[in-house]
Order: sequence, then structure tokens, then C-alpha cells
Amino acid sequence: MAALNSPQSLAVGEQAPGIYIPPKMNYAATVTKENVRQIQHTVLCPVRFEHGEPTVEFTTDEVKEFVIEEGLHQAVVIKFSYGKPELHDFRRIFPKQFDVKGSCNIGQPEFRHLLMRFDLYEDYVNFVSRSTGHINSNGDEFFFRTFPWTIGFDPRIKTSKAVVWISFPDLPPNYFAKKSLMSIASAVGKPLAIDKATKDRTRPSAARVKVLLDLLDKHPKKVKISVVDKLSGKFNNFRQKVIYDYLPMYCTCCNHQGHDEISCRAMKGRNKNAKENTEQNSRTDLDENCVEQLQGDARQLLNAIRDANQLEINDNVTKMQGAVNDTSNTQNKSKGKAIATGTLAIFTGQKTTGHIGGQ
Repeated sequence: MAALNSPQSLAVGEQAPGIYIPPKMNYAATVTKENVRQIQHTVLCPVRFEHGEPTVEFTTDEVKEFVIEEGLHQAVVIKFSYGKPELHDFRRIFPKQFDVKGSCNIGQPEFRHLLMRFDLYEDYVNFVSRSTGHINSNGDEFFFRTFPWTIGFDPRIKTSKAVVWISFPDLPPNYFAKKSLMSIASAVGKPLAIDKATKDRTRPSAARVKVLLDLLDKHPKKVKISVVDKLSGKFNNFRQKVIYDYLPMYCTCCNHQGHDEISCRAMKGRNKNAKENTEQNSRTDLDENCVEQLQGDARQLLNAIRDANQLEINDNVTKMQGAVNDTSNTQNKSKGKAIATGTLAIFTGQKTTGHIGGQ
């Protein structure tokens, strides 16, 4: 028979039967040596000085650890083109509209960009696979583009990373296993997921894998698959064809996806400005040459006119001198004739009719 508790109230400090009450401990008692050992201290990287400048050095492995610790290995960047909803409205609407199953941390690194960190890998893959999308808020529709977050993210530069579906046509069915497909796809980019038909084995003609790749890298069209027999050491090789369902273009001029340098408006603007500057420089050089040529022709023309005028003046002077000489000769002849007539008259006793030197 179970013992019954006394209906009387317990005395001060008396413990009820069958009930354990731990003794109260002060702060000094709780912080024991054992608890202190369990506290994890953050080991800081050393700081060194180079020419008086403090420098902190990290390894690539440490940077990767930082990325995982901050949940950035499953992060997506959203960029709104024309307007965007309020941040608190977006946080409320987004999980419902896009059927996010796990938790999602949403922050705003820049006015037009949102940084989203997904807790579940499935949510991350489903959302990063969207190249574009829209969200409805308060009767307005806001369009956006999605990009995988990468180390060195800069809001002013659109990343060259993109999520692409690749296919392996006529791949032998024994290589449809997850490890096999992921390994083959890793030769192209970072494998993310396998499509449903490949998982369900309903399309044996081709396998499809979603990969994250860099648009600036070389994209192989074939992957060599080598099978080695460890006992005999023989190799059996074949090459598997790779088909890219859609490979976006990337412009290195404006650092944007969707077009190349040939169709880039920024590049066309630069080429147009360069062409106008070249034409302007050529026109300026031509004008200067024309001015110099016209100036040279003008000098030659002036020299020719001056020479012609000088010749005309010389001709006039010559004619005037000739006329003067003719007049002088005529006067001299008349004067000589008069003298001779006067002399003759003197000898003959005749009276002259005119004055000497006159006519």
C-alpha cells in the first residue's frame, strides 16, 4: 500500500517525501573549473605589421569555414529591376508565395538587392534555379532576377556564375546512380540536383543534372570516363557527350548576363564615341591641312599678282622711258634743224622766220 502524505503543512526547510529539490547554488559555485574548460574560446588569427600597416591573414579553408558558419553556402541574391516591396512585406509574403519549407533569413545589403540564406538545401536549389521571378505585394508586381551568392560579391557587378541544366545523352543506365552522375557533372561545374525523370528512371535515353558553373570558364562538350580493373590493371575508356540546355551569355564589358560584347549597348556607345573622336580628329587634321594648303595657295597667288604687277609696272616704265626718249630725240632733231637753218641764213643774209630751238 502506498504511503500517504501527511495533510499537515511542512515545516520550514522540511523536504516533501519523494520530491528532490536541488540545493541553491550561487554564481561562484556554478562557475567551476569544469564549466570553464567547457567554454570554447575563439582563437584569433595573429596580426602582423608590414611597413607599419596591420595585416590579418586567412587561409582559403578558413574562409570556407566562415562561409558555412554564416550560412552563405546556401545563399541567393535577388536583384529588383524596377522598384521593390518593403522589406517587412517581402519577409512575410516570400515563404508563402514560393513554398519555402524551411527557414529563410532575408537581409538587404543594398537598395536593389536582397540576400537570402536558406536553411534547407532543397529550398536553396529550387530558388537558385530561377533565373527570373516576380512577387506580388499590396497589388503591385515586382520583377527580380536571382543569382547564387559567391565570395567577393559586389552589387555593382553581376556575377558570372549561373545555374544550368546539362544532359548526358545515351549514357549507359548503370551510370544513372547518384554518385556516378554527380561525379560526371562535377567535371562541368558544381552539381546541385538530378531531375525527377532521371531519379524515377523513366527516361533512360538521357540523364539531366543541374549544375552551378562559371560562364567565363571553358565548357567541355565531352567528358572522358575511365573504368579501371584493379585486378588486371586494364582500362576501359569512353567519352560521354555533354549538352547544355541553355547557357547564358556574359558580357565582360558591362559585367552583365544575357548578352555578349557584340550586342552590348555600353560597348556600342564606347565604339560610337571612339569613332566620333577618330572622325573629329581626322576632320581636324584635314581642316588644318586644308588651311595650310589654302594659305600656301594664297601666298602663291599674292606672289603671282605682285610679280604680274611688277612686270606691268616695268613695261609701263619702259614705255614711258621710250616715249620720253622719242620726245627728246624729236626735240633734238628740231633744234638741230633750226640751228642749221639759222646758220645758213646768216651766211646767205636771209632773215630767219622763227626763234632758235622753236618750230
